[in-house]
Amino acid sequence: MTNINFYRINGGFDAALALACQLTEKAFHQGLTVLLHTADETISQELDSQLWSFKSTAFLPHELEKSPKDSVSICHHDDPGDHHGLLINLGTDTPGWFTRFEKAVEIVYDDEKIIKQKRERFSFYKSRGYPLNYHDLTK
Repeated sequence: MTNINFYRINGGFDAALALACQLTEKAFHQGLTVLLHTADETISQELDSQLWSFKSTAFLPHELEKSPKDSVSICHHDDPGDHHGLLINLGTDTPGWFTRFEKAVEIVYDDEKIIKQKRERFSFYKSRGYPLNYHDLTK
C-alpha cells in the first residue's frame, strides 16, 4: 500500500518546487525511482531548470516525460511510465495511478486554494486507509 507523506511549508509555489528538488535528491540517493508529476508543461519545464541548478554540488539525472527506471522523470501527462518508487505530486489532482508507487508526497504551501485541495486529498487518502504522515516544516 502506498505511504502518503504531506509536507507543510512556509512560502508559495516556488518554495514547494525547492522542497520537491530536495526530496528528489534524497530519494534518488536512496535508490528510489522518482516521478515529479506537474499540472502542465510550463511547470514541468520550470522544475526541469530548478533540478539542474538548485544545488551546485548535486547532480540529478532527469528528463521531461518518460526516462529510464534508474533516473528521475518530470511528467505532466497521465502516464507514469515505468516509475514506482516515489511520486511527488505537484499536480492539481491526485493521479489515478498513484497506487503503483511505494511512496507519494503532497506539498502544502501558503495558498488557501492549495490548502483546501490538500485537506480534501488528506481526507481522500485517510478514508481509504492509506498510511499517512504529516511533516510540519513551518516551525
